[in-house]
Amino acid sequence: MLNQRKQAFDTIQPLFHAAETKTDQAAADAATLIAEMLRVRQHARLPISAGQDMLEKLVAALGANVAARKLFIEAHAMTPALVKELGLERMFGDGSPCPKTAFATDHPEVVSIVRAA
Repeated sequence: MLNQRKQAFDTIQPLFHAAETKTDQAAADAATLIAEMLRVRQHARLPISAGQDMLEKLVAALGANVAARKLFIEAHAMTPALVKELGLERMFGDGSPCPKTAFATDHPEVVSIVRAA
C-alpha cells in the first residue's frame, strides 16, 4: 500500500512540476507579446488606439497567468503536508520531493520582487 502511494506521488510530481514551469513560460510569453505589440505599433506609426481592445484582453490574460502562477506557488507549498498525509515522509527522509527553485539560497543574484521593493 505504501509503495502504491509512493508510485502515485511519483506519477503526479513531474506533471505538477511541468505545469508549474509552463505557467512561468506562459506569463513570460504573454509579457513579450504585449511589449512587442506596443513596439511595432509605434514603429509602424499607427494611431495609439490601434489594437487597444486586443491589448486590454492580452493584459488581462497576463494577469490571469500571474494569478495562476501564484496558485501554483501556494499549491507547491502544500507538498510537505501531502507527503506527511500520505505517510511518505520516511521514504523521502531528509530530502525534499520538490526540485530546487531559483529562489534557493545558492542563487544570491535572484531577488524576490517583495524584497526588492
